[in-house]
Amino acid sequence: MLTFKHAGRMGDIFYSLYYATRYAQEQPFNYILRTGVRAYDPSNRPHMMEREDALFMSPLLEYQPYLNSVSIAESDSELPFDCVVLDKFRSNMSSIIGKEIRTWYYERGRILEGEFARKVLSAPVLPERLDKFAVCFTPRYRQEFDLSVLRKYQDQLVFVGLPDEWRSFSAIYFPVEYHPVKDALELLSFVQSCRGFIGNVSGTFAIMECAKVRRILCLAPDGGNVRVYGNGFEASNENELEAYINQIGGNKP
Repeated sequence: MLTFKHAGRMGDIFYSLYYATRYAQEQPFNYILRTGVRAYDPSNRPHMMEREDALFMSPLLEYQPYLNSVSIAESDSELPFDCVVLDKFRSNMSSIIGKEIRTWYYERGRILEGEFARKVLSAPVLPERLDKFAVCFTPRYRQEFDLSVLRKYQDQLVFVGLPDEWRSFSAIYFPVEYHPVKDALELLSFVQSCRGFIGNVSGTFAIMECAKVRRILCLAPDGGNVRVYGNGFEASNENELEAYINQIGGNKP
């Protein structure tokens, strides 16, 4: 059975599913999360997948019907000799600077029309609906426009990122409700029960983009290396952000 291997961060893993599912031609496949491989992003910042990252992602990957198995490998000796390496681009990171992450996996530009508008992640739907917007803002790829406009919707927001990210947001802007989750599957199920998602480029946003949750991406100054495809919006300033919040169901403050 076809087996893929990847050693990248959370966003890289989920965005790779566009290529993996097409490569597998609708046949189930295995996915190996390779931890502990130091690499550098296009800005020459070191990063690698830790075991706790892999454990966080695994339940969501395992839930997908096209995945036969998900495993974690901590050394190359644990990898099958014929696995398909999804992160070959790491050998020449300069070649992908400024490109949309999902294009990193395709050779010679063989990308189908509408490729990235399809949904590649799903999760159980919770019976109850929450009259809130889930938000997550992380230090990397941070937008530079003022998020204080969100104060108008303070009682309609719930933060779903890491505890440190939540504390940072609350200290810089205003206190907001926090909802912890134990893994990525629980995260997606919870956000699906909300009115929508608001955030910057991050692993959390990658899940929402791949699941096509109603979402607003707050763009970094350079636009970042991720865009919104289908059922979402890109905000480059506070006026656009407020307008899009109202379009996806924000109550007038």
